[in-house]
Amino acid sequence: MAPAVVRPGLVPGTGRRRPEAVSAVGPPGSPRPITVYSRGNANIVAAMHRHGIKRLVTVSSSVLDPTWRPTSEFFFNTVVDPLVNRRFGRTAHDDMRRMEFVVRDSGLDWTIARPSGLFDHHSVTRYHVEEDVADGLFTARSDLAASMVAQLTDDRFARRAMAVITTDVRPGVLGLIWREVVAKKK
Repeated sequence: MAPAVVRPGLVPGTGRRRPEAVSAVGPPGSPRPITVYSRGNANIVAAMHRHGIKRLVTVSSSVLDPTWRPTSEFFFNTVVDPLVNRRFGRTAHDDMRRMEFVVRDSGLDWTIARPSGLFDHHSVTRYHVEEDVADGLFTARSDLAASMVAQLTDDRFARRAMAVITTDVRPGVLGLIWREVVAKKK
């Protein structure tokens, strides 16, 4: 059965208590076609219109900006990105592109958060946000969440994409790939 967010009319609690919505939906990577981002956000947008909610902050990926190439990251830029992001992550990124079109065309006051390589960290750290693209390779999930929540009261990035990078901590690339791709499949 499909998650509630991709079934029209079943987005739970949208707009009941707050005049904004935050979406961090996303499936695990798959070579099969992915529609959770686009269908999920289309349903969220429709529910927001039904309830008169105007502010949406949703998550995408820095990979969608064609100019994103972190400085001094030769191994990532020449091996990891073309292989992992551009090949294995293609179905997710194709759906994120469709989702970004839905959100941009929604008529809402939206912000699309674009993190770099996500990793787990136990607390919020120092992070940096910039319009469209930021020069960094990693984003802690805690920093992504904090930056998205901050946008609910900050309209600096309303109707814009906001790149988010973590500046205080940094995982190793190979360890990150192992934890995020290999170990999570077990």
